[in-house]
Amino acid sequence: MILDNVLSIQPRQGAGGGKSRETIIGEIAIQIEEKTPPAFDIEEVQQKYPTDYNESMNTVLTQEIVRYNKLLVIMIEMLAELQKALVGEVVMSEELDSAANSLFDNYVPIAWQPDVGFLSLKPLASWINDLNERIDFLTKWVE
Repeated sequence: MILDNVLSIQPRQGAGGGKSRETIIGEIAIQIEEKTPPAFDIEEVQQKYPTDYNESMNTVLTQEIVRYNKLLVIMIEMLAELQKALVGEVVMSEELDSAANSLFDNYVPIAWQPDVGFLSLKPLASWINDLNERIDFLTKWVE
């Protein structure tokens, strides 16, 4: 809680040399976007593993893929919008500003948390690695 308070009162603009806050956030957004895998083709998975009462794991697989697809789509859209907002192509909404602050502070943006994503107390960098491991697991399951 103390560290959260310290981060919340830190200056949001750089003083003098070095990269600006917007540049740093833009670089982080690009790095995350590059690491974010594409969404699954749900129709292909459902054809390969149809819902069947004798194979309950097919239903589990489909549910997990739908859940992670929702997260991946939100992440990709938000990162693209954030990059546009940082250069002034679109208006910086409250949600995008909150996401930018989260990226800068190495937190998982609220829009990606438990309602859409998965429960985790990890910082953003570790959360992204965990997400990629989960997606790799599902990809191997599909293959």
